[in-house]
Amino acid sequence: MVEARTDGGERREDLTTKLASAPKDTTGNGCMHVVEGIVLALAAGLAGKYFADERDLPWLTAVGVVVAVLIVVATIAIVRGENRDARRAQEGAARAAALTAEARYCYTCQGVFYPSGHPSPGIVTPEQFRRHAQTAAG
Repeated sequence: MVEARTDGGERREDLTTKLASAPKDTTGNGCMHVVEGIVLALAAGLAGKYFADERDLPWLTAVGVVVAVLIVVATIAIVRGENRDARRAQEGAARAAALTAEARYCYTCQGVFYPSGHPSPGIVTPEQFRRHAQTAAG
């Protein structure tokens, strides 16, 4: 059962979201980005060719090709960056799981604590706990 709590700002948020040891997977689908990039590059190239023929300005074809190449290069950079971020998040998941395994949530004080007192000796808010776990995980 998912329980909702209200924080000081009167904003409702799932307790599981507040206590998440890793951020939600926000990386998109790399294949979809590639398809989008190809479609945009084709549109730029074809637009350059169309306007070159329409306006009788042959240099617009070269402009369309250059823009298409830049779009493809940007698409590759975006996909590589997302893959790198996904690898780092996956590697940090084990560290976050180890850090959060002993943590307990107290409904009365609405805080997170460690019974052994390590790594945090006192009670911290769920937001502080999440930030600490995500930072430790990298």
